[in-house]
Amino acid sequence: MITGMGVVAPNGIGVEKFWDSLVHGRSAVRKITRFDASSYPSQIAAEVPDFDPTDYIDPRTAKRLGRFAQFALAAAQMAVEDSSIDLCREDPYKVGVFMATGIGGGDTIETQTAIFYEKGLKRLDPFGAISICTHSASGVVSLKFGLRGPNTTIASGCNSGLDATYLAYNTIRLGDADVVLVGAGEAPIHPITYGVFCAGGFLSRENGKPTEALKPYDIRGDGTVLGEGGAVVVMEEVQHALGRKAKIYGEVLGFASVNEAHSLFDVELNGVALASGIKKALAAANRNPDDIDYINSHGNGILIYDVNETAAIKNAFGESAYKIPVNSIKPITGQSFSVSGILQLVTCLLVLKNGVIPPTINHQIPDSRCDLNYVPGHFIKKEVKTALMNAHGFGGSHTILIVGRYI
Repeated sequence: MITGMGVVAPNGIGVEKFWDSLVHGRSAVRKITRFDASSYPSQIAAEVPDFDPTDYIDPRTAKRLGRFAQFALAAAQMAVEDSSIDLCREDPYKVGVFMATGIGGGDTIETQTAIFYEKGLKRLDPFGAISICTHSASGVVSLKFGLRGPNTTIASGCNSGLDATYLAYNTIRLGDADVVLVGAGEAPIHPITYGVFCAGGFLSRENGKPTEALKPYDIRGDGTVLGEGGAVVVMEEVQHALGRKAKIYGEVLGFASVNEAHSLFDVELNGVALASGIKKALAAANRNPDDIDYINSHGNGILIYDVNETAAIKNAFGESAYKIPVNSIKPITGQSFSVSGILQLVTCLLVLKNGVIPPTINHQIPDSRCDLNYVPGHFIKKEVKTALMNAHGFGGSHTILIVGRYI
C-alpha cells in the first residue's frame, strides 16, 4: 500500500503544485540557468526553481550533500508528513529505505575536479566523497529518521525508480519490512553531464520555444529534455496501514522487467520485448488487457523510443490499445532518469484518486506509427481503477509497473 507521497519537481514542489501543473499542461522546461549553456546545441532543461535545501534540511547537512540527495531527502520528509506515520513509534529495524539514482553526485565530481586542477589536492572538500556517493541519499534519509531496516540504492538508469518500487514491494511481501520509503533523486543539469547528452544527440534543440521542445509521439520531435528533482513514496504492508487507519492512495499489483539485448543506444521498432514485459506484468497482476484504464507512458520525445512503446502497447493490448488513454508527463517535467519513474507512480496514484488524466502536451502531428489516444490538448475526466506505467533505459531495458485502487 502507498500511503504518502512527496515531490520536488521542476513543475512544482509538493504534490498539489505538481498535480495542478500536470492537469493544466504547464511545462517547466526553460532556458538553463545553472550554468552558461549558450555554446551548447541544446540550451534548455527542466530545472527545479526556488529550491532552498535549508527549507527542509539543516544547513550543516545540506552543505555536505549532493543536490540529488538534497532533493531525495526533502521529498522523503514530505512523504512521511503526508502519510501521517510516526516513525518514532515504529520498530526501526522494520522500516527500510530504497533510493534510486542514475547520475548521483555528478555535480560534485565536476566542481571538485575543477578545484583539483586549479588549486590542488589540499583544497578538495573533505565531505566530497559523501556528496559523490550514489548511496548517500539512502543513507541520509535513514539517518534523518533513525531507520535501521533494509537500505539500498538502485541504479538501472531510467528504470531505477520503478525497479526500486518493486524491490520495496517484495521486501514488504517477504516480511523483511513493514514500511519502506522508496524514491529517487537526480541532478544532471551541469556542464559535463549535460554536454555528453548533447554530444550523443539525445536532446531537443528547440531552444527558441523551450516549453514546446519535448514532443512525444510527434513527427516533429527532435529529442528529449533533461530534468532534475526528487520524489518519494511511503509503502506499507496492508495490515500495518489499515491498523493505523492510514489513507491509501493505491497498491502495487504487478511488475515485470525485460531487456532487448539489441543496442546500447537504440531500441527495436517492433516493441516485441516491451510487449512481452507488459504481458508478464498483466499476468503477475492477474489482470486482462481490458482491465487497464490508463497507461502512463515513458514518452520521452525520442522518436524511436516512442515508436517502440506504441508498437508494444498495440502488441500487448490488441484492439483494447485504442481504447486506453496513454499519457506522457515528460513534456512538463523533463526526463529526470530515476526520478521519472517515481513521478509516473505519483501521477498514476493521483489519477486513481481524482479521476482526471493529464494531457500529453506538444503532441500535435502524430507520427504515422504512433496512432493511439495520447490525450492531446486537454485533460480528460475518467474513472480509473487500474493504471500501468512503462520506463525504458539505454540498452533496451524495460520496466512495467501496475497499480490499482485498494478496495
